Amino acid sequence: MRKHGNLTGAWRSVSANSRYSTSPYIKDEVKGFAGDEQRKIRSIGARIQHGSYKFAPARGVAISKNGKPGKIRPIVIAKVEDRIVQRCILDALTNAPAIRDQAFQPLSFGGIPKRGKDELAGVPAAIAQLLSCVSEGASHVMIADIEGFFTRISKSACMQIVGRFTDDGPFLDLLDRAIAVDLENARSLWRYKDSFPYGDLGVSQGNCLSPFLGNLLLSDFDQQMNAGDCRCIRYIDDVIIIAPSGKAASARFRLAKRILKAHGMNFSEDKSSKFPIPISNEFTYLGIEFSKVGLRPAKSSRDSIIRRCQEVAATSLRSMKAAKNGSAFDPQFNIPKTLNRVAGMAKGWAHHYSFCNDYQSIKSVDDRIRELYLQYIEKSQRVASAKPSELSAAILGYRGLSDIPFDPFKWPTLPPQPRAYAPEVA
Repeated sequence: MRKHGNLTGAWRSVSANSRYSTSPYIKDEVKGFAGDEQRKIRSIGARIQHGSYKFAPARGVAISKNGKPGKIRPIVIAKVEDRIVQRCILDALTNAPAIRDQAFQPLSFGGIPKRGKDELAGVPAAIAQLLSCVSEGASHVMIADIEGFFTRISKSACMQIVGRFTDDGPFLDLLDRAIAVDLENARSLWRYKDSFPYGDLGVSQGNCLSPFLGNLLLSDFDQQMNAGDCRCIRYIDDVIIIAPSGKAASARFRLAKRILKAHGMNFSEDKSSKFPIPISNEFTYLGIEFSKVGLRPAKSSRDSIIRRCQEVAATSLRSMKAAKNGSAFDPQFNIPKTLNRVAGMAKGWAHHYSFCNDYQSIKSVDDRIRELYLQYIEKSQRVASAKPSELSAAILGYRGLSDIPFDPFKWPTLPPQPRAYAPEVA
């Protein structure tokens, strides 16, 4: 934990992850740390070595859930130094073979890195495993969601499991403090106090250690659920039971509920199957619709990417219309950057679903976004043409030279030059 190279590797991971963050707070903190990272990393290592490292209170963020008024996703954002230490702890845990083998069960896929260089990971790996089970003769599935998963994880239970593999007291103490939750803005979040983890119960969403601890805690669940003739794929809190019959699926579902109850958890009633679903019927798991037609992104995902692209274009157009002059116009809303953002979002979405074989569903999304793309170009150029030339150019992507900090050299003062001799002309 205190080695400079390990902490530097953890810093690189934190820095890389910040590029995908939409939080300006995270981006600014990482940018500030990067200005003097080597000295700061040495300081972190020294404090860990001397047992004086202290975790600062984190910032809680209540993110509203779409279509669920009053429901939030409680995100906890730690200081950048603390995120580096948490990441280094995670690396130490996952590099210990015995702990890694306990936490990373074969049919658990969420929060687990590639098991081999050329192997799939994440959602594609889970879907490939599901298709493999179907090809081996499975006839029924049952789908479930573990309710409030991260808020039901017992920190002390996780510490006990880790304690089976190491007696390193300073490391265990550091881990215990790394997963504790102390919010600097707890008062402003009082109305959501029951959603954020306090005390022993619950780990924070936003801490890189949380998925690992969840997998570690449910390793016995994964093992028991995959004994016998049924299979159970788990992606963090999303579970699907694949069985050779409806009766077997129901029996395995009841077993799952009993195991979870022992961990103080349960399945969400409104997100879980009531009865076994025949493989021949349409069903959805991990945002993928399975049907006789093939695999396609769920309708909610298809609608979401179109809606998000529409929002990006609409925000840009509103900014253009409201702008009064070129210097005050925010360049992130100009035409080239907006077009790149829409194209990048669409491409990223398609990459995520590149394993789907119902290409028509992908093409329908592509058609909608292309239409939106062309409409945006037409509308934005119309807005730009009605603005003064400086603002019009800024909207089109040209900022001009007025904001360049010119610092011109001064022409040196030359000494007086002797008058040149000119001969008289007769």
